[in-house]
Amino acid sequence: MRGADKGGDATMAIKASVDRRPPSLRELEVLQAMIATRKTVAAAQMLGISQPAVSRALAALEAHVGRPLFSREGGRLVPTADAFALDAEAQPIFAALDRLNSWPGQAVQASVLRIATPPTLAQFVLPPVLAEFRRLEPDVVANVEIDTSSTVITQVADRAVDLGLVDMSASHIGIHGEVIREAVAHVLMPEDHPLAGREVLGPQDLADEPIIALARRFPERIKVERAFADAGVTLRLVGEGTAAVFVAEMVRQRVGLALLNPFPLTLGGMQGLVARRFAPAIAYRTMLLFASAGSVAPAARRFADLLLAMQPEDGLTKPIR
Repeated sequence: MRGADKGGDATMAIKASVDRRPPSLRELEVLQAMIATRKTVAAAQMLGISQPAVSRALAALEAHVGRPLFSREGGRLVPTADAFALDAEAQPIFAALDRLNSWPGQAVQASVLRIATPPTLAQFVLPPVLAEFRRLEPDVVANVEIDTSSTVITQVADRAVDLGLVDMSASHIGIHGEVIREAVAHVLMPEDHPLAGREVLGPQDLADEPIIALARRFPERIKVERAFADAGVTLRLVGEGTAAVFVAEMVRQRVGLALLNPFPLTLGGMQGLVARRFAPAIAYRTMLLFASAGSVAPAARRFADLLLAMQPEDGLTKPIR
């Protein structure tokens, strides 16, 4: 009996060690193939392995998750919600492997510079810098990912890109930032608006004005709300947006006024509009972001230095070179 107990304990220890280990790449490939084909035979053919190997990998995955990943319906295996969730988590791994598979060929032909930035900066800041960088370094291919500032921060921290450019203060354990421009909030309005003749505007001046604002996930939006609340003025919010270029267009369409960082709209997005300084001052920063872990890619550093050197004057914001 003691021998049997020891054997049972050993079996449980082995099972526990299997359950604790992370899924293997082969197991994740089996999961992907099973979701695509819904049959073990077809999944085995897709991967070039035996059907028993597919079954073993699937059983190991289910032991890891602790729940079934497929249910049988009418001779087919139907993925559960857990199967889809696990597959979604694995997709970045397969995407990274695809990039690694293509990397040797890319390295022979050109190096790749990966940049992430929100739409307004992509539209008004990057094109002239990228054009000059292309002239200086024709062998570097620049890939630009356009997304929200919060997503850009995550991409930089995860080293999915070489550098990020955002128009908000960024604080994240996985990044370090370089401030390249400082500004304060301005009120954006049509150039013929009655308030356009004023140099400085406060919450009381905007009490009767419809306001279009950036989404509340932006820290500066909270500061705008606080300024109005401290002045005892109700913010007449009529719309929100996640990109300054969209908000500016809504102002141009006379939907309302907006409190924004004037940069980089001052580089080309101000047709028919004027910007007047808002008080109390709300500070904005435009920042270059790099991952805090590891070294900065040489091409990313050279591009960042070029962007710093090419910063234009706009009369409203302060470039830092």
